[in-house]
Amino acid sequence: MRHAVVLIVLFTLGLTAAARAAELQTLTADVDGTAFESDDDGISFIPVMGNFSLAASTKGASAWPPPTTRIDRLSIVCRPYDEVETKTFSSTDFQNSGCDVTFAVGTKSMGGDPDASYRLDKDSPNNQLAITHAAGKTISGTFQFDLTDDAGKSVLIRNGRFAAEDRQY
Repeated sequence: MRHAVVLIVLFTLGLTAAARAAELQTLTADVDGTAFESDDDGISFIPVMGNFSLAASTKGASAWPPPTTRIDRLSIVCRPYDEVETKTFSSTDFQNSGCDVTFAVGTKSMGGDPDASYRLDKDSPNNQLAITHAAGKTISGTFQFDLTDDAGKSVLIRNGRFAAEDRQY
């Protein structure tokens, strides 16, 4: 009987942890006035040697079979990063190559070039990333970026919010 109780408690704790992890990761933003939303499976947060990479794809992009709808991808890479520190990366940090951001529109689910690709306009005073919570393997915050393509067309990313977890083992 005692072993059964222990197994039930461990199982319940495992379900609770799994449910918490499934709810944890979110990323939303307005991209030129259009909502961009990722889901738990479409977000990757990887802190490595004082840097971090946060990547997100359109909600449902990780499904199988792959969706037939357009898939957009946002990537944010910044340094320096301390896993227990809240921090704001200002436009100056972006100008000094402390951070980089890319946004791909219409990425093909099975590979291939996107329909459009944008990179950070490092001269924009509007670029900002704020890490408002950092504790161990979890991070959350807000962002806004100005991006351009090779032809000079701009894309504005506003009202960005994220919560992510380092799920590397």
